[in-house]
Order: sequence, then structure tokens, then C-alpha cells
Amino acid sequence: MFGSFDLLDTKYSPDPVRIALYNTKEELIWSSPPSATKGTFSQQSAAGKHWLCLENGLTYEQNGKNPAMPPNQRVTRTIGFSLRIKKSGKSNARKTAVEGGVKIDIDDTTSRLLELTDSLNEKFQALVDHMSFMKSREIVHRELHEETFTKVVRWNILEICTVVVVTFCQVLNVWYILNNRRSSLY
Repeated sequence: MFGSFDLLDTKYSPDPVRIALYNTKEELIWSSPPSATKGTFSQQSAAGKHWLCLENGLTYEQNGKNPAMPPNQRVTRTIGFSLRIKKSGKSNARKTAVEGGVKIDIDDTTSRLLELTDSLNEKFQALVDHMSFMKSREIVHRELHEETFTKVVRWNILEICTVVVVTFCQVLNVWYILNNRRSSLY
């Protein structure tokens, strides 16, 4: 079992968030470090039902024991996560070869290469997951940027219209004053 997680909301503190994995006996087999905003995990366990819990302060063990929650635990957070399960199969047959007078254990070499390949594949999949989480985060920031830009443009247009109206009123006022002076001189 292999997985990764990433806390996508950067505006909130990651303090109460915990990612935990429980086995079939409801025993904790993995937990994220405190205040972690992202991470990966890899566990080998027996077949059966497992729980992947995304906890926002109230842990699985505390469920029902503490109904009062502080305000920082009442915040809705967006967490990206992925979980991959693979079956590991091992062969009991041993194969050996003789090369240059030296006996080589083919299964040992193959198993080391398979472990290395699995490790590389897990890290690559974690990188792909991280990139998808980054795309999600980029979409949120792009929407915020576009919303802010739209507001700035609208305020600038309003400011330009206000300046034009005030300038027009001042020109009319000066024209009115000059017109009254001219008529009072005659």
C-alpha cells in the first residue's frame, strides 16, 4: 500500500490535520507527522479492511469522547490524497547461474531490481500526484488572481468615470463663474 497527501489550503495552519492509516484490528499503523502539509507513506500489511482517515483535529481514537472543538478545527480544509494498493508476489524457486566461475543468484538480483523498480515507480507516482496537487492549487490561485484583477479594473474604470465627471463639473463651474463676471461687467 502506497499513498501521498498534500494540504491544498495554504491560508490555514496545518496544526490539527493528521492523516492516519488503521489496520483490520483498528490499530494505528501509520500517522503523518504533526504540522505536516504534505507527505508520502508506504506500508506492507496483511489483506483486509483498512481505514485511511483524514482527521481535522478530532482523531479516530477520540471519536465521541470530546464533543467541544476549538475554532481552528471547525475550518473546512481541502486535502489532496492518493492511495495505491498492489499485490506483492514472491517466487520460492531459486535459480543460479555460473558466470566466469562465480555462482550468481539470479533470483536475488531479480528481486533487488524489482524492489528498486517498485521504489522508483512509487516515487514517480508520488511526483505525478504532487504535480496534480500543484495544478489544483494553481487553479485556486489563478481564480483568486483573476477575481482580484477584475475588481482592480472595475475600480479603475469607476475612478476614471468619477474624475471625468468631476472635471466636467469643474469646467462648467468655471464657465458659469466667468460668464457671470462678464455679464456683470456690462
